[in-house]
Amino acid sequence: MITFESKSYETLFGSIDYCYFTKLDDYPNGLLVFMGSFIEMKYRGEGHYKEMVRTLLASFPENTVVHIPIENKNILKMYLRMNFKIVDKIEFWGSPVNCKVMTGIINSDNINNL
Repeated sequence: MITFESKSYETLFGSIDYCYFTKLDDYPNGLLVFMGSFIEMKYRGEGHYKEMVRTLLASFPENTVVHIPIENKNILKMYLRMNFKIVDKIEFWGSPVNCKVMTGIINSDNINNL
């Protein structure tokens, strides 16, 4: 069983909680799992989440696999533009009934599609 420690990328606008694993047999280039996010109400709709995601993803190595649960349909579209795919289940989250789960790969093309 893998143990993990949640970390948080925090800005003036909000935060993204995540876990990052580097030595997993199934993910030789690493695995980044989003655990949740929050944008302050007064900053919503201004593109700050997109910038936060861009900055966070760019801080990890190319070809890192990303798993993310999505509740907000507007955010879902953003990840689809990044070539993320909706899948049946993801690591640690499984297949929650209240959201879509997605997977993608970090690379400069995907980050630039934001």
